[in-house]
Amino acid sequence: MPPPSGPTEEEPDPWEPSVFARLARGHGPFRRLLRALVRTPTLLAGLGLLLFFGVLALASLALDGGSSSLVVHFDWAANPFPPGPSRAHPFGVMDGLGVDVAQALFLAVPWDLAILGSILGLAAVGGVLAGACAGFFRGPFDWVVTSLVDLLLAVPPFFLVVVLYLGVVLYFPIDEHLPLFVALFGFVLWPYYARPVRARAQSIAAEPYVEAARASGSPPSRILLRHVIPNSLGPAFAQLPIDVYQVFFVLTVFPFLACYNATSLLSPLPSPQFPEWGNLLALGVCFGWSPLAAVNFWWMYAFPALTVIAFGIGVALLSDGASSILEAKLRV
Repeated sequence: MPPPSGPTEEEPDPWEPSVFARLARGHGPFRRLLRALVRTPTLLAGLGLLLFFGVLALASLALDGGSSSLVVHFDWAANPFPPGPSRAHPFGVMDGLGVDVAQALFLAVPWDLAILGSILGLAAVGGVLAGACAGFFRGPFDWVVTSLVDLLLAVPPFFLVVVLYLGVVLYFPIDEHLPLFVALFGFVLWPYYARPVRARAQSIAAEPYVEAARASGSPPSRILLRHVIPNSLGPAFAQLPIDVYQVFFVLTVFPFLACYNATSLLSPLPSPQFPEWGNLLALGVCFGWSPLAAVNFWWMYAFPALTVIAFGIGVALLSDGASSILEAKLRV
């Protein structure tokens, strides 16, 4: 009888699945997470990109301790021709005093993650809770939330946050403008999460498994936290990438106006030298074209813009992957 075909113990089967794939086939929370990552490459790519920015933020805090100043003065008399990308400065130099663009972007990572995380966290958590409660409980609470959402959505978020911020800053003596800006921006953005989540929560509340949970005597708070909110997060994930670019747009406008003799007192950033991607992009756009030599220093605004785009792509990929997993769960 011929020996059985197939690989021996010394010769592993080339078609045998990897350890990662074998773990993903099992059960349990960790294995379900691995299986979701294997089946959703966009989620894995977005998570990897955001983890990269997270590692940069930790490294920046460890090496520089969260520096809040770049000492960018744009002294063109000192050096009217700042050098571009080179081996010593891979992203070029920011101004005539020799501020490195790569170092400036590196110092800005923890600040931007903190600002974006605070604004989007306030908006997403508040909007999801308000929309889910309005769609599930209905009644007077639904009417109040819907009326407030319609009122806030009547004005574009950019104009609304600028008007609210300037109104508070001009008429009330406040030393720290950045926390105020974060709170107001979160308040302006929460209706964009509440409205779609409310519509999804209404449809989830009519599902048979929710009716069965009610019939079994489960309290409304348990049904809301266990069934309604987790299954209503899809629209919230779809809104996150849009709001990332809205926040950067507003953060870019204030320092950009300050370049053209507008008062920098109204900017939410602590100083014109504050390391923040929107501020660096605005400074690069303002001074990337030298008023003395008429030379286009493209690296001053190109690399900050690419950094913002890369971070937005990471958020979009992560949101798309998480939304796909939720939609698949709802179909099942």
